[in-house]
Amino acid sequence: MASQKRDLSPSRNDIQNSKKRARVATPEPIVVEDDSDDDLADILAQIRQQEESERLVKQLQDECATGGSSSNAILIQNDTDEALAMRLASEWEVADANGEQKSETIVLGKARIQQRCFLPSTAAVKTPSDSLSLYRTVFTRDRACTKCGENVKSPRGYVMLSGEMISPSLGFLLHAPCSSCETNHCRGCFKPCLCPATCKGIVRNTKCTVHTCCAEVRAIAIFEALGGFDRQYIGEKTISHTRAVAIVTDSKKNGTSASVGPGGTGYGVGHGGHGRGKLKGTFSEAEREAYREAARHKELADFWEVVVTRALRMIAALLPSPYADSPQAYDLLPHPLIGHLLSSSKIPDLLGDLLRNDSVTDWIARSDVYYAMLALLKRMADSELTISVLFKSRCVMVESSGIEQWMWDEGEIEWAKEEGGKLERAPPLYDYFRKLSKQSEAFIAGASQLIEAEENAEETIKAISLCGDIIAARDDVERTISVLGVTSDTNSHLEGDSKGKGKAASAEVEQAYSMACERLAFRYIPLYSSHSDIQGKGKGKGTGLHYSEFNYDTAVTSTQNGTRNPKDRLLLVKELAVLATSLPPGIWVRVDEVRNDVIKIMIAGPEGTPYSGRFDCFMPLAYPAVPPQMHLRTTGGGTVRFNPNLYEVGKVCLSLLGTWPGSPEEQWLPYKSTLLQVLVSIQSMILIDLPYFNEPGYGRANPKSAASINYNRNISLQTTRWAIVDWLREEHRNGIWGEVIALHFSIRKENIRKQICDWAEKNPLMRAYTPRSAQYSGFVKPNQAMRGVQAPRTLPSQGMDLIKEYDERMLEVQRWNWVDEGS
Repeated sequence: MASQKRDLSPSRNDIQNSKKRARVATPEPIVVEDDSDDDLADILAQIRQQEESERLVKQLQDECATGGSSSNAILIQNDTDEALAMRLASEWEVADANGEQKSETIVLGKARIQQRCFLPSTAAVKTPSDSLSLYRTVFTRDRACTKCGENVKSPRGYVMLSGEMISPSLGFLLHAPCSSCETNHCRGCFKPCLCPATCKGIVRNTKCTVHTCCAEVRAIAIFEALGGFDRQYIGEKTISHTRAVAIVTDSKKNGTSASVGPGGTGYGVGHGGHGRGKLKGTFSEAEREAYREAARHKELADFWEVVVTRALRMIAALLPSPYADSPQAYDLLPHPLIGHLLSSSKIPDLLGDLLRNDSVTDWIARSDVYYAMLALLKRMADSELTISVLFKSRCVMVESSGIEQWMWDEGEIEWAKEEGGKLERAPPLYDYFRKLSKQSEAFIAGASQLIEAEENAEETIKAISLCGDIIAARDDVERTISVLGVTSDTNSHLEGDSKGKGKAASAEVEQAYSMACERLAFRYIPLYSSHSDIQGKGKGKGTGLHYSEFNYDTAVTSTQNGTRNPKDRLLLVKELAVLATSLPPGIWVRVDEVRNDVIKIMIAGPEGTPYSGRFDCFMPLAYPAVPPQMHLRTTGGGTVRFNPNLYEVGKVCLSLLGTWPGSPEEQWLPYKSTLLQVLVSIQSMILIDLPYFNEPGYGRANPKSAASINYNRNISLQTTRWAIVDWLREEHRNGIWGEVIALHFSIRKENIRKQICDWAEKNPLMRAYTPRSAQYSGFVKPNQAMRGVQAPRTLPSQGMDLIKEYDERMLEVQRWNWVDEGS
């Protein structure tokens, strides 16, 4: 990955050299045909207030411009305020993309206002900071005092995130006072105001209205708030990294280990145990200092959470709110640069961190932060100028000095580039938001029965409430985007040039497969085969549920009236919710909607490996103090041992499950190890391309080993028969794996067929399979490994042609008519 440093824009003293910089967006004076109602006078007055300040920027634009251009008027009549805002924002975006000069005649109520908007040419714009550099003078320009004519500089300062929408430090920066005559101005439109020269906004001066003066000052307020947040975010990241390095270094010196909490905060206290309960003087001075340092770090970490919450709330409050009960002019006609401001700041990084967090426990502990985040996401979706920050793929920021320092030419923003020179793109934030809401749905589905457990009722209710709000916020955002017609850039990175069509096509197939896997990865469904009311009615404790198609049916029945520790029940539900969004492609999980300790799993090995199988999983009452129980169901009817770790009787041999001895770090760790670790271990450590060497004592993996090659030849034969062809039967169409089978084989049918044909070239039994073929497969004993187990020299006169069978059954599967309806 390469990176590129963005060139800083020329200073104001280099205007003659700034012709390469696109023009700043500045409307000409607005002409009003005054047939408006009285109740619109305030809005019209606010629009007129922008005229005076825009003249100076227009002069700068004229000096930089290479020539004039004409514009045509577009008449917009009878629009609602909301529709007008959406249409104008859309036209700004189109003009911004095409480098056009546009003019509009717009209607607010009964008032017709004609204005010409000169938008900068953006043909070469690629990054958010490139786009934002076109508007630099909005924030940094000097102007002549309206009273004495002396030069008035744009103020600079540090915005403290104190909790108010307009904090005193921010309120001061929204003014432009003259140092000579002390006349104060709105920093946006530069209209004189009655505020004293030292005014710090509405918090200190209830008569101050500068923050509602015009669209430009609102953009400045957003910029200063983002600048204040960037400064603290970058500082916190630096300090956290320094603390983490120091903790690791100290632990190595002292031979101890220490845990690291949020933001790199250490909580370890060395060898001293829990701290409390030890007599004074028992600790060494170094241990006491470490304890005090840990307490200070925790205090700072807790305060950082407060800062993040304040920042999210402040920015949400400052963004356009066109659907408010009483929207203002800056809500309906916001400044076109606010989307670029957000994208050039550290806010997308923060949102990405929060949205990628898959710990429900952490959501609850940080509920204030998450509620503030949801409010910001919903507000961003209200305007076309900001919704793109959610739904468009993001440029990857390598390094930043902060948006405020960059704006004043005192720092840089560096963006990552791929090998081909294109800007590296990250997935849209909405992709993470969608996964977060999917996990919330999974948690609510699993937690519906937990409220009865009195010990955890409060925590469970709090978690369900937060998850419900996450889902509601997603629904609100989706309703908005359906109105605006916005689409996500999820697949934009698959676009390639003509030279890479084959590679791009392959990547597109894999992307489609990954998306299908993600959609089908996790579901709560009924897995019981029958139901009888033995001790009561209804589904749940005291009912007779039978799972005849489940290997652990006896264990389920025997624990029917058992009680799982309430805290362990909540932990299991949280863990299952994580599976909803964390499973890698090729792993699918189905949990019983009544007994969430009854689980069925399908795992496909990595492409090119001779594996695919389904498993039954049971979570004992003592889980997670003990590991889950796993049973392999893909065994060819108990005739095939597919792997040294997978027995024909269904045993899964894995240290993490306690079914195979291993080093301590490979064993199950109570309350630390998870089911997800088990599933990933099976896929990545058992279902591999050289399974022969999984058997201890067989040496290091060697792809040229004759014994390994022969072992794979036989296993591939059985995989084709029992893990491919056997799944393509009509009886599976309406089973729990029907949709998974249809999409898995439909999307990868060409690759799978090619793989089968490659295997057939090495094993003629692929075209003449009989039940006796099983004797030529399975685990190879050491004495057989030396000479290899060979296929028969003569083929059976009658047998199943697995390639032909695959082709015929695939035609049937493609008629199953499973439709990928999305999430």
